[in-house]
Amino acid sequence: ETKLVCRMVLVAGRYSLLKGTCLERSLALWWLLARKGIVTQLRIGARKSGEKFEAHAWVERNGVAIGEPDGTHLHYAAFEKEFSGETL
Repeated sequence: ETKLVCRMVLVAGRYSLLKGTCLERSLALWWLLARKGIVTQLRIGARKSGEKFEAHAWVERNGVAIGEPDGTHLHYAAFEKEFSGETL
């Protein structure tokens, strides 16, 4: 079921008239999975590329990135704090 939701979010982003960001895509995926009772973590990372500061967002389940087929997240240092759908 996780793979299906990931695919739906990626396809929706690909065919949308507006270009979404990784944060918007990750928030949508995180929220949809939480609605199905699947606990995941929203991760945000950063890197410095030359003089530019860059950030990236992705979703993990059990420490494994989902919806990141090209491994983009591996080039970013994740912030220690993760955002999960679990109540505090």
